[in-house]
Amino acid sequence: MSTKQKILVLLENNRGIFFSGEQIAKELNVSRNAIWKAIKSLQKEGYQIQAISNKGYALSIETDIVSKEGIEKYIQVPCDIHYQKEVTSTNTLVVQKAIENEREGYVLVSSSQTNGKGRTGHSFYSPSQSGVYLSVLLRPIDKTPMEATNITSMAAVAACKAIEDIQDVHPKIKWINDIFVNDKKVCGILTEASISMESKCMEYVVMGIGFNVYVPENDFPKDLQDIAGSIFKNAIEDGKNKLVGYFLNYFLSYYHNWNKEEYYQLYKDHSMVLNKNVWIQENNCLKEVFAKDIDDNFELVVIDHGKERRVSSGEVHIKVNHK
Repeated sequence: MSTKQKILVLLENNRGIFFSGEQIAKELNVSRNAIWKAIKSLQKEGYQIQAISNKGYALSIETDIVSKEGIEKYIQVPCDIHYQKEVTSTNTLVVQKAIENEREGYVLVSSSQTNGKGRTGHSFYSPSQSGVYLSVLLRPIDKTPMEATNITSMAAVAACKAIEDIQDVHPKIKWINDIFVNDKKVCGILTEASISMESKCMEYVVMGIGFNVYVPENDFPKDLQDIAGSIFKNAIEDGKNKLVGYFLNYFLSYYHNWNKEEYYQLYKDHSMVLNKNVWIQENNCLKEVFAKDIDDNFELVVIDHGKERRVSSGEVHIKVNHK
């Protein structure tokens, strides 16, 4: 760990508390000059570090910058967190890690994606500063593809729980993998996998999730303004690090326990489609159906022209009243 990283860990774990250069030098066994250089570098990266004569250095409690050190303060489950300020796509990079035999639990977090991936070939708008994007490498080698589809549902519930833990907002799940707050999409999930042809079980799964934490500085692009929203209206102290940490705690707990009872009812309770007329896009056709239920395989149970059937894939559209 570099001197800069050690200083960041110290300040992150003691936000608002001042440490003199002498204290830091003694604790980390480095020179005062090395400390000064590290502090200046962190300030250039955007960290709000106060430097006051005769008091020392303190990280402002208002700072909301994503970092490995910041996330790890909140982590209660085993995982291997990595952070890159900007990437093409966290999913793309973690899939490559999976191919290179990286171990389960590898997590890549970023503040910006230049080529964020959405479902069915769509892109995921991933600007810097306002959002946070991450992918998790899993190896559920004893699970079938049908069982592994539950991973997306685990992630959706984990996202809702993490959001609720940080602020009094009420997220909803639009089947099967979009999270809405105040009728606008704030989070998307993309799960990619490789299946062993011999065992018919999973070689790896990469679960990717993107959070619109705040509204971008120049707002969302015009074509997204009626669709996309943010989780929080105002800055939250350490909001991004908390969000990632809380999400990983819930998600990896659900994953390692693999007990559907932990999250199945929560998924239904957070649904925004149940008991409504919705439109299902299947085979390039849009069909109006009634969403009756979500079964324990997370398939959507619909009434279609008076007959009940189950939908396992496809795009759901629902009319919402934007505020």
